[in-house]
Amino acid sequence: MAEEKKSGSWLVPIIVAVAVAFVVRSFFIAPYVVEGASMEPSLHDRDRILVNKTASWIGEYERGDIVIIEGENDRHYIKRVIGLPGESLEMQDGSLQVDGTEIDEPYILEMMEYTESLEPVTLEEDEFFVMGDNRNNSLDSRNGLGMIDEEHIVGRSAVVFFPFTDVRFTN
Repeated sequence: MAEEKKSGSWLVPIIVAVAVAFVVRSFFIAPYVVEGASMEPSLHDRDRILVNKTASWIGEYERGDIVIIEGENDRHYIKRVIGLPGESLEMQDGSLQVDGTEIDEPYILEMMEYTESLEPVTLEEDEFFVMGDNRNNSLDSRNGLGMIDEEHIVGRSAVVFFPFTDVRFTN
């Protein structure tokens, strides 16, 4: 005697799969698209990246991390953490100093077209200072985004997954 298939037996696995995908995307890892050239040469326009969202609840961001910031009107920005909470930053003649120590930034390939200065600024205990790697073409903490409250950081970039010819870790 042939086993009779129950009608709707496919419904439970689909609901479970959708629920698991929703939980993973909401709390653990999510895809984002890089828009623009502000993070070149590290990230390129239209790169697809996966973002580790667990860092936003653990709160473990380090200088040099590439993070996703939630801006107004559901706009997201991808920038690099330069200054951490409580630190003092200053830039003279294009040289970035944090708490009086010059910071090495190997991810910047092109020097700025001008000698940029940043007046000394001290970050609050929940603020971050972020900049794009393409300093000549980036909206960041210097010129529009301002200091970033930790609650506006969605997560840390983990990997470029598309284009497939350029798959790589980002941090």
